[in-house]
Amino acid sequence: MAGFFAMSRTLGASACGLLLWVAAMPLEAQTPTLTITLTGQSMIRGDIREHAPEAVPFIKSLLKDSDVKFTNFEATVVDERKGQKYTDGRFLSPPQALEALQAFGFNLLAVSNNHSFDMKTPGIINTLEQTERLGIPHAGLGRTLQDAAAPAYLKTPKGTVALISMASGLIREGAAATPTNPGVNELRVMNGQPNAEDTSRILRSIREARAQADMVIVYEHNHVFDKAFRTIMIEELPERMVPPEWLKKWTHDEIDAGADIVVMHGAPLIHGVEIYKGKPIFYDLGNFIFQAPPRDILLDGPLNWESVVAYVEFQGRKLQSIRFQPIAQNKIGQGNPDIQNEFNPNLFLRTRGLPKPVDGEQAHYILQRLVELSRPFGTAIEVNGSTATVRLTEGK
Repeated sequence: MAGFFAMSRTLGASACGLLLWVAAMPLEAQTPTLTITLTGQSMIRGDIREHAPEAVPFIKSLLKDSDVKFTNFEATVVDERKGQKYTDGRFLSPPQALEALQAFGFNLLAVSNNHSFDMKTPGIINTLEQTERLGIPHAGLGRTLQDAAAPAYLKTPKGTVALISMASGLIREGAAATPTNPGVNELRVMNGQPNAEDTSRILRSIREARAQADMVIVYEHNHVFDKAFRTIMIEELPERMVPPEWLKKWTHDEIDAGADIVVMHGAPLIHGVEIYKGKPIFYDLGNFIFQAPPRDILLDGPLNWESVVAYVEFQGRKLQSIRFQPIAQNKIGQGNPDIQNEFNPNLFLRTRGLPKPVDGEQAHYILQRLVELSRPFGTAIEVNGSTATVRLTEGK
């Protein structure tokens, strides 16, 4: 009997030790939560810190303390030290604009869009030189097609994040990268069908990134809709508010290849959100910084000046949450616009289009639009005052 009690005490002690060890395991092995802030495009025309310092706290507050802070640099860099002038192109920004984005907290940039070539090849080289000088991981432009298509990698304490970036539509002749020339990673689309060579290259980059990184973000700047982009914008057609059918299929292909997040801009408007195989697709996040010329009728509709910032959380590769903050940009800058040259980045242009969080009726209107645009994808978004949250379900 004494031996039985001795054995029981031994087994009991062992069991207690085992239970303590098992209880401790999840705490030690738990994957950290990666936080990601995704904004609309940044059409920034100067150093906001200098021209509108009062806006800086709002911008920083919108980015939160996330591990990843992403935007698209919707411009090209002009370098006056090389004898270049602002009259050499359209949407031109000084190097200080990129410095401002970095100072706000952005640490991952897409640089592929229809304005990347606004100063032709010298502008592309400038943008690459300045992002490299600042050490900002960037994707979508390169000195060769191989470079433009390559993933960029951001190392964070919680894992490595990869970015693949491309542009479709309104890419001018000479803007696309080739095996020997600098340019944009272009996805050509003809008659609603993405080019096979381009899709093969891009999906290969996604698979490469999947093997190298803990999180893969894919960005696309799209202007290929079912009708001409200029037509749908000027005539304010419904097509400007929704992604075309080819794009829905293509984004699914990207996720099937290994993307964890697909995020897009193009039409400067909010589009819906889809959850496909547990991965979010943001079909268009509209504008974040919107310093567009005041006479550009394509960009002056009321809805162009309202958007959302998305806050996404992943644990490992499992989506945990998506929350939205509605924002609006100011249409009126300081001073007067330049009526002789609407692209001249004077004080008016450099102080308009700055984001602020909104609440009340305006917030409700923006978020309800997002709710309605997401509903066709089976995405349920709950509005809670001045913010909104995606209702995630298993299997979605």
